[in-house]
Amino acid sequence: MSARQKEVSAAEPAERRLRPRRSALADLAAAIVLALGLTSLAVPRANAARDTDIEAAAAITGSEAAIANLQLVVLEAPGCVYCNLFRRYVVPAYETSPKSRSVPMKFIDLNDKAYDELGLDGPVDMVPTTILMQNNREVGRIPGYLGPENFFHAVNHLMARVN
Repeated sequence: MSARQKEVSAAEPAERRLRPRRSALADLAAAIVLALGLTSLAVPRANAARDTDIEAAAAITGSEAAIANLQLVVLEAPGCVYCNLFRRYVVPAYETSPKSRSVPMKFIDLNDKAYDELGLDGPVDMVPTTILMQNNREVGRIPGYLGPENFFHAVNHLMARVN
């Protein structure tokens, strides 16, 4: 680390130093994935993972989920690259799953008044953030874009908390 970098990092609070690094790494990872065209290969694997997760982790059936009043709320921001990736690759896979009939997905912009009225357990630091709500209370959240396969694993993990 150069002397100039040490001066800058010592002058900035720790929160500000960490944010750009995380964002830059995330942007770099997305650029690499998009450049290699691997995102189009992730959808078939996601379908297989989704089907396996739905069959293996059927802890909540459709009628039980409806009774539990579950909902996935996706918080996003305008111009967010990862929100667009989420809508492109995760949402279509989720909408074709049986789970989508019993646990609907709702999208809310962070700048909307509806976000303030959600009554979340804590602030949202990263978008997209998917929050599992039960009876208008937060059960858990999935921060950031994970890709379709990991998203289904994370949703099933959150659903296990409901039981």
